[in-house]
Amino acid sequence: MNRIFLFLVSYGLCVITLSHLVLFLNYRALGHSWETVFRYILSTADFKLMVLSLIVLIFCVSGRAPSRIPSGKE
Repeated sequence: MNRIFLFLVSYGLCVITLSHLVLFLNYRALGHSWETVFRYILSTADFKLMVLSLIVLIFCVSGRAPSRIPSGKE
């Protein structure tokens, strides 16, 4: 249950922060260079949160899971 919750939270954070970072590309239309825009994107807290949520998401998906549900009976 914890893994599913962690997956959903990290996926939601990834989607929200990535869509927010895409909005920063509008600075290109205001006349800023690509280098300036990407340097600004890399320095924001949203980018760091997106990287962290991607790491957690990869851990949730690729981490080992039990082969069967544990039961109390033997």
